[in-house]
Amino acid sequence: MIEDNMRAGETDSSVRFLFLHVSGIMKALIYDISPLRWIACKMLGKVWPSVFWSPLSSLKYTDIPKPELPSDEWALLRTKLGGICGTDMAMLTQRTHPANIVRSLTSFPIVLGHENVAVIEACGSDSGEWKAGDRVVCEPSLSCVSRGVDPLCQSCAAGRFSLCESFVGRGRLDKGTMIGLNNFTSGSWSPYFVAHNSQLYRVPDALTDEQAVLVDPLACSLHAVLRRVPADNECVLVVGAGIIGIGVLKCIRALGSKAHVTIVARNDRQVESLRSCGATEVVIAPRKLSRAGLFDRVADNLDAQRVAGQFGNQLMIGGADVVFDCVGTGESLANAMKFCKARGTVVAAGTSHIALVDTTALWFNELTVLGAYGRQYEHANGQRQHTYEMIFDLIGRGKLNLDHLSIKTYPPSSYRDAFAAVGRRSESDIVKIAFRH
Repeated sequence: MIEDNMRAGETDSSVRFLFLHVSGIMKALIYDISPLRWIACKMLGKVWPSVFWSPLSSLKYTDIPKPELPSDEWALLRTKLGGICGTDMAMLTQRTHPANIVRSLTSFPIVLGHENVAVIEACGSDSGEWKAGDRVVCEPSLSCVSRGVDPLCQSCAAGRFSLCESFVGRGRLDKGTMIGLNNFTSGSWSPYFVAHNSQLYRVPDALTDEQAVLVDPLACSLHAVLRRVPADNECVLVVGAGIIGIGVLKCIRALGSKAHVTIVARNDRQVESLRSCGATEVVIAPRKLSRAGLFDRVADNLDAQRVAGQFGNQLMIGGADVVFDCVGTGESLANAMKFCKARGTVVAAGTSHIALVDTTALWFNELTVLGAYGRQYEHANGQRQHTYEMIFDLIGRGKLNLDHLSIKTYPPSSYRDAFAAVGRRSESDIVKIAFRH
């Protein structure tokens, strides 16, 4: 059990972290919710978008203790790159409702960052095959195995670590779903974080750090596709052309599906690269496009019919066999269900939130809606592999090409520039912003 409750240096006495031992101080981005700051930022956010990483926000770049190993089964990792995920940005920009389930399972304050590529700095005596200097990516889920819970819950016993029943704080760790969303492991937005040896996966030498930091979002995309692999004769719609949507597109092709795949993107700069990633068609839907205009463009592409409802509501007759929602808002999920044909399937791949959702199409068209969260052990082609291992294998066999996946990096001290760049990403060819340590 991690018992020491150490203050995060003398520079900020409000920040607390749980570690067994502490050795040295490091600079890191700390996020802790202050109700007054939260309300102020929420009120100002629409007219001052950068307020969420201003001095008024709950995000601080400050000194905290450098962690040592919580137990002999853990490793201290020196971060090389820490990706900025849409889930992280949703929390920082306060699109995540305070009553959200994931937030209820998070122990604050936190060092964000779960997408990572790192080098092992030090290992415990029970580290197995791992040694200092190994380059790894860390599967972030804080499951029964890392918590020392025995027997494992049903999900962990089946290898579905992202669905663990011990996130509530069972075992030797406080509550937390993953690295970067707790107050004891630190995260990849800092120079160091800790992970259980079961979470580590060796990075092939052929991959650069910039490619390796994409393994986690690509694994999430692959898991979404494996939830409902499209048949060759099916029509597929991918809503959202960020890293998850592009990953879904690439993974559909990597698994060999010849389905007709249309992807909805924000601007026509993406058309050529999305076609190179495997899209059959690209529908351009800029933010300023009306809902009726969006439905018209999608309906035309899918040979379906738009029907106008009252008060600007829209619906569609016909549609795609399978729709992947890679955005994760209430509006995108409602649209995804309306874009789906009767008895079709919607896969919710984007991080979901508390929202008002029109579920009429779910009922009226007898749809199947599948959630797709994280990564786990998968069963495909008669094999059982972790999603990370499948990504490495697909890349190694030339099935998953990482071309057209451009990354831009910033030092953590330039975090304001990094977050601003995330907001402008749809205007460029950049698919991932990451912190370089």
